[in-house]
Amino acid sequence: MKTLKPFSSALVAALLLAGSAHAQSQKIQLREPARQEIRAPDRHEERQEARQNNAERRDDRKDVAELERVLERFDNARARRNNAAELAAVDNRLRELLRAELAEGRNEKAQARTEARREWGESRAENRDDVRDARAEAAAQAARKTIARELDSLMGARAQKQLNRKRELIVELVRLGKQELRQDRQELREDRKDRRY
Repeated sequence: MKTLKPFSSALVAALLLAGSAHAQSQKIQLREPARQEIRAPDRHEERQEARQNNAERRDDRKDVAELERVLERFDNARARRNNAAELAAVDNRLRELLRAELAEGRNEKAQARTEARREWGESRAENRDDVRDARAEAAAQAARKTIARELDSLMGARAQKQLNRKRELIVELVRLGKQELRQDRQELREDRKDRRY
């Protein structure tokens, strides 16, 4: 009887180990489908984000083109001295564009902050990119607000010094728009790189 006890203890231990190994493999099998379910929405989310980014890029290109047209109209109106009606039309169009740009900037700033919060913890590089994008969007929005305030004070002005300053501000808006387009292209490259990994 004494010899059976060590044998039975060894048998029980072996059975427990085998059962534990089997249970562990079952856990792994159960987890795997859950991972696949998580990945599927990620792809859908990535496609949706890509469509949104493409729409934003198209919109940004249109905004820059429209600002360039306003600058051209402004220059043409100044060249035809005493063209108050055309300068007033440029002022009105500029007001419309600035309102739209500021509203769009608020939305983009909020989206960038939300994305930075939502994706926090993914990878350090992605977190840095998201935080950098949010900061860049906030800085661009602050610059647009500053320009809008100064342009608002110059609306209707006809003195050469004021017209020169107004032109500088319009040029600065165009520059900001082009800078945003470059940032969009950079972000697109980063997103493509992230998807490969």
